[in-house]
Amino acid sequence: MTTQRLNTEVKTGIVRLVYPHLFEPQSFDDNAANAKYSVMILIPKSDQATLQAINQAYENAKQNGINQYGQGFAAKATPLKRPVGSNQGLIRDADEWPDFQDNPDYQGHYIMSVKSTQAPLVMATEAGKKKLSTEEGKELIYSGCYGRVKFSIFPYSKVGTGITSGLLTVLKTKDGDAIGGARGSINDFDDEFEQGLSDLL
Repeated sequence: MTTQRLNTEVKTGIVRLVYPHLFEPQSFDDNAANAKYSVMILIPKSDQATLQAINQAYENAKQNGINQYGQGFAAKATPLKRPVGSNQGLIRDADEWPDFQDNPDYQGHYIMSVKSTQAPLVMATEAGKKKLSTEEGKELIYSGCYGRVKFSIFPYSKVGTGITSGLLTVLKTKDGDAIGGARGSINDFDDEFEQGLSDLL
Protein backbone atom coordinates (compact mmCIF):
# COMPACT_ATOMS: atom_id res chain seq x y z
CA MET A 1 0.00 0.00 0.00
CA THR A 2 1.41 3.37 -1.04
CA THR A 3 1.32 6.09 1.62
CA GLN A 4 -0.24 9.33 0.41
CA ARG A 5 2.27 12.15 0.17
CA LEU A 6 1.28 15.14 2.31
CA ASN A 7 1.14 18.63 0.80
CA THR A 8 4.22 20.73 1.57
CA GLU A 9 3.68 23.80 -0.63
CA VAL A 10 3.44 27.28 0.90
CA LYS A 11 2.16 30.48 -0.66
CA THR A 12 3.15 33.42 1.54
CA GLY A 13 1.39 36.65 2.30
CA ILE A 14 3.26 39.89 1.57
CA VAL A 15 6.95 39.49 2.42
CA ARG A 16 10.09 41.54 1.77
CA LEU A 17 12.44 40.20 -0.91
CA VAL A 18 16.13 40.51 -0.01
CA TYR A 19 19.21 39.65 -2.09
CA PRO A 20 17.27 38.07 -4.97
CA HIS A 21 19.17 35.90 -7.45
CA LEU A 22 16.18 34.90 -9.53
CA PHE A 23 17.44 35.14 -13.10
CA GLU A 24 20.99 33.85 -12.81
CA PRO A 25 22.08 31.13 -10.38
CA GLN A 26 24.55 32.25 -7.74
CA SER A 27 27.24 30.21 -6.00
CA PHE A 28 28.31 31.27 -2.52
CA ASP A 29 31.35 28.99 -2.32
CA ASP A 30 33.01 29.67 -5.70
CA ASN A 31 31.89 26.25 -6.92
CA ALA A 32 29.79 26.69 -10.06
CA ALA A 33 28.28 23.25 -9.54
CA ASN A 34 26.59 24.55 -6.38
CA ALA A 35 25.04 27.61 -8.04
CA LYS A 36 21.35 28.12 -7.23
CA TYR A 37 18.55 30.59 -7.79
CA SER A 38 17.59 32.10 -4.47
CA VAL A 39 15.89 34.83 -2.48
CA MET A 40 15.81 35.67 1.21
CA ILE A 41 12.36 36.60 2.47
CA LEU A 42 11.45 38.64 5.53
CA ILE A 43 8.19 37.37 7.02
CA PRO A 44 6.42 39.73 9.45
CA LYS A 45 5.78 38.07 12.79
CA SER A 46 2.26 39.48 12.58
CA ASP A 47 1.56 37.31 9.51
CA GLN A 48 0.34 34.31 11.45
CA ALA A 49 -1.31 32.76 8.39
CA THR A 50 2.02 32.45 6.57
CA LEU A 51 3.86 31.23 9.67
CA GLN A 52 1.21 28.60 10.34
CA ALA A 53 1.36 27.47 6.69
CA ILE A 54 5.15 27.09 6.96
CA ASN A 55 4.82 25.14 10.21
CA GLN A 56 2.22 22.80 8.69
CA ALA A 57 4.29 22.26 5.52
CA TYR A 58 7.33 21.50 7.69
CA GLU A 59 5.44 18.92 9.77
CA ASN A 60 4.09 17.36 6.58
CA ALA A 61 7.60 17.23 5.11
CA LYS A 62 8.87 15.50 8.25
CA GLN A 63 6.08 12.93 8.03
CA ASN A 64 6.83 12.42 4.34
CA GLY A 65 10.46 11.82 5.30
CA ILE A 66 9.46 9.24 7.89
CA ASN A 67 7.20 7.52 5.38
CA GLN A 68 9.95 7.48 2.75
CA TYR A 69 13.11 6.87 4.80
CA GLY A 70 11.87 5.27 8.00
CA GLN A 71 11.29 6.30 11.63
CA GLY A 72 14.96 7.24 12.08
CA PHE A 73 14.40 10.25 9.82
CA ALA A 74 12.59 12.16 12.58
CA ALA A 75 15.75 12.38 14.70
CA LYS A 76 17.81 13.58 11.74
CA ALA A 77 15.32 16.12 10.38
CA THR A 78 16.50 19.72 10.09
CA PRO A 79 14.72 21.87 12.73
CA LEU A 80 12.22 24.46 11.55
CA LYS A 81 13.69 27.27 13.67
CA ARG A 82 17.44 27.78 13.54
CA PRO A 83 19.07 28.37 16.95
CA VAL A 84 21.34 31.41 17.19
CA GLY A 85 24.82 30.52 15.95
CA SER A 86 23.71 27.31 14.24
CA ASN A 87 23.70 26.61 10.51
CA GLN A 88 20.81 24.15 10.80
CA GLY A 89 17.21 25.32 10.52
CA LEU A 90 14.86 26.80 7.93
CA ILE A 91 13.89 30.10 9.57
CA ARG A 92 15.71 32.55 11.83
CA ASP A 93 14.22 35.00 14.29
CA ALA A 94 15.78 38.34 13.34
CA ASP A 95 15.16 39.70 16.85
CA GLU A 96 17.36 36.98 18.34
CA TRP A 97 20.28 36.95 15.88
CA PRO A 98 22.93 39.62 16.67
CA ASP A 99 23.57 40.24 12.95
CA PHE A 100 20.04 41.61 12.52
CA GLN A 101 18.94 42.92 15.93
CA ASP A 102 19.96 46.53 15.27
CA ASN A 103 18.62 46.69 11.71
CA PRO A 104 15.10 48.17 11.54
CA ASP A 105 14.46 46.45 8.19
CA TYR A 106 14.72 43.06 9.90
CA GLN A 107 13.20 43.76 13.30
CA GLY A 108 9.91 42.00 13.93
CA HIS A 109 10.51 39.45 11.17
CA TYR A 110 11.48 35.87 10.57
CA ILE A 111 14.12 35.30 7.90
CA MET A 112 13.97 32.43 5.43
CA SER A 113 16.26 31.69 2.49
CA VAL A 114 14.59 29.80 -0.35
CA LYS A 115 16.63 28.24 -3.16
CA SER A 116 16.27 26.08 -6.26
CA THR A 117 18.51 24.52 -8.87
CA GLN A 118 15.85 25.39 -11.47
CA ALA A 119 14.85 28.92 -12.44
CA PRO A 120 11.66 30.00 -10.64
CA LEU A 121 8.72 31.62 -12.39
CA VAL A 122 8.99 35.36 -11.65
CA MET A 123 6.20 37.89 -12.20
CA ALA A 124 5.36 41.46 -11.16
CA THR A 125 1.91 42.96 -10.78
CA GLU A 126 3.06 46.12 -12.58
CA ALA A 127 4.02 44.07 -15.66
CA GLY A 128 0.81 42.04 -15.89
CA LYS A 129 0.26 38.30 -15.72
CA LYS A 130 3.34 37.09 -17.57
CA LYS A 131 6.77 35.63 -16.92
CA LEU A 132 9.38 38.37 -16.64
CA SER A 133 12.32 38.29 -19.00
CA THR A 134 15.77 38.54 -17.48
CA GLU A 135 16.01 42.19 -18.57
CA GLU A 136 12.60 43.07 -17.09
CA GLY A 137 13.34 41.16 -13.93
CA LYS A 138 16.63 42.89 -13.24
CA GLU A 139 14.86 46.24 -13.52
CA LEU A 140 11.78 45.40 -11.46
CA ILE A 141 13.01 42.94 -8.82
CA TYR A 142 15.55 44.20 -6.27
CA SER A 143 16.57 43.78 -2.66
CA GLY A 144 13.93 45.55 -0.59
CA CYS A 145 10.84 45.28 -2.79
CA TYR A 146 7.74 43.44 -1.59
CA GLY A 147 6.04 40.37 -2.96
CA ARG A 148 4.60 36.93 -2.44
CA VAL A 149 6.53 33.69 -2.79
CA LYS A 150 5.51 30.10 -3.39
CA PHE A 151 7.85 27.32 -2.31
CA SER A 152 7.83 23.72 -1.16
CA ILE A 153 9.41 22.16 1.91
CA PHE A 154 10.66 18.62 1.44
CA PRO A 155 12.79 15.87 3.00
CA TYR A 156 16.01 14.55 1.49
CA SER A 157 18.42 11.73 2.23
CA LYS A 158 21.17 11.67 -0.38
CA VAL A 159 24.13 13.83 0.57
CA GLY A 160 23.19 14.06 4.22
CA THR A 161 19.68 13.87 5.63
CA GLY A 162 17.28 16.65 6.49
CA ILE A 163 14.54 19.02 5.36
CA THR A 164 14.98 21.91 2.95
CA SER A 165 12.90 24.23 0.78
CA GLY A 166 12.55 24.68 -2.97
CA LEU A 167 11.69 27.98 -4.66
CA LEU A 168 8.80 27.80 -7.15
CA THR A 169 7.23 31.19 -7.95
CA VAL A 170 7.86 34.85 -7.05
CA LEU A 171 5.38 37.70 -7.53
CA LYS A 172 6.54 41.26 -6.88
CA THR A 173 3.62 43.27 -5.54
CA LYS A 174 5.06 46.70 -4.76
CA ASP A 175 8.23 48.76 -4.45
CA GLY A 176 10.12 49.36 -1.24
CA ASP A 177 13.29 51.02 0.02
CA ALA A 178 16.39 49.21 -1.15
CA ILE A 179 18.12 46.90 1.33
CA GLY A 180 21.82 46.08 1.16
CA GLY A 181 22.90 48.88 -1.13
CA ALA A 182 21.47 51.69 -3.21
CA ARG A 183 19.36 50.94 -6.27
CA GLY A 184 19.89 52.84 -9.50
CA SER A 185 16.95 54.39 -11.31
CA ILE A 186 16.34 55.50 -14.86
CA ASN A 187 15.34 58.87 -13.36
CA ASP A 188 18.61 59.47 -11.50
CA PHE A 189 19.91 61.95 -14.10
CA ASP A 190 16.72 63.72 -15.12
CA ASP A 191 18.39 67.07 -14.46
CA GLU A 192 21.10 66.29 -17.00
CA PHE A 193 18.56 65.35 -19.65
CA GLU A 194 16.51 68.45 -18.92
CA GLN A 195 19.60 70.66 -19.11
CA GLY A 196 20.60 69.04 -22.36
CA LEU A 197 17.23 69.70 -23.90
CA SER A 198 17.22 73.34 -22.76
CA ASP A 199 20.62 73.88 -24.34
CA LEU A 200 19.16 72.89 -27.68
CA LEU A 201 16.30 75.40 -27.49
